[in-house]
Amino acid sequence: MSKDLDVEQAAQATMTTTSIEVKAEPVAVVELTTTTAAGAAVAAMPTTNVDKSSKAAEEQKQQPVAATTTIVEQVQPTVAAVVEATANRGDNKSNMDPALINFKVLYVLTQLCGLTMIVLVGTWIGQHFGGLGGTDNPRLEFNWHPLLMTIGFIYLYGNSILVYRGFRTTRKKTLKLTHAGIHLAAFVLTVIALKTVFDSHNLVDPPIPNMYSLHSWLGLSAVIIFCLQYVAGFMAFLVPGMRENYKIALMPLHIYFGLFGFTLAIASAVMGLTEKAIFTLGANYSTLPAAAVLTNIIGVLYIIFGALVVYLATEPSYKRKALPEDTALLSGPVNE
Repeated sequence: MSKDLDVEQAAQATMTTTSIEVKAEPVAVVELTTTTAAGAAVAAMPTTNVDKSSKAAEEQKQQPVAATTTIVEQVQPTVAAVVEATANRGDNKSNMDPALINFKVLYVLTQLCGLTMIVLVGTWIGQHFGGLGGTDNPRLEFNWHPLLMTIGFIYLYGNSILVYRGFRTTRKKTLKLTHAGIHLAAFVLTVIALKTVFDSHNLVDPPIPNMYSLHSWLGLSAVIIFCLQYVAGFMAFLVPGMRENYKIALMPLHIYFGLFGFTLAIASAVMGLTEKAIFTLGANYSTLPAAAVLTNIIGVLYIIFGALVVYLATEPSYKRKALPEDTALLSGPVNE
């Protein structure tokens, strides 16, 4: 009996242990599963954070790239515009009217010729005729006459004629005032020049007769034409109120007599140079001393300057084209 009881107790103990082991297995599995799930969750968390950090870093890297792209996109049109403007300038230069190019070259040549002419007249007076003086020395006072006539009645007169074509992009009203202003300056210098020549004749002892030479006749005729031109042009084209049809009718006469007076001034100046050289140098003129050579060079420059001015003022292809504001001014209530 005791053996049986021992066997039964041992069997029960074995069964209990077995059941405990069987019951523990699921617990162990559950624990392992839970641990694995937790580990997976923990492992997953850093991966997600790393992904987010990586994405943030990539976004930060992409932001400068995007900004750089935007700047480049903004700069590219600007650069393209500059390049296009430069190309247009080149096209404009290459497509410039050949007649306008010729005009600019001849206009510059005219200015150089005129300035050289003035410098040589000053040198001619200073080196060979004693310089300038006042009424106390009539002989030297006369030297103002060729200098002021060259500046006023030739150089300024010629530039006043060319002002419309030389500054073709300027408004018509401004050109009219400039034209009148240059003429006024030429008139003032001419009056002073005439006074000096009359003083040099009247203040010497004995006095020299006035107005007997062809030079004086043509010179005074040019001055009279110049003055009449100035008054008529001022009344017709600057003073308001003149009817447009009268302006149109007067314009060809104004142009013709302006050029005629200028040509007459050039002819008179050449005669005056020759007269001065003959009176001063006498028979030595034929030997061509330095004063005679310089006299002849100045006379040639007078002719060249006058020819260039007349050509530039009469060549049809050089004519100034009307600007839109010129038309607006002419169609206004008060005509220019």
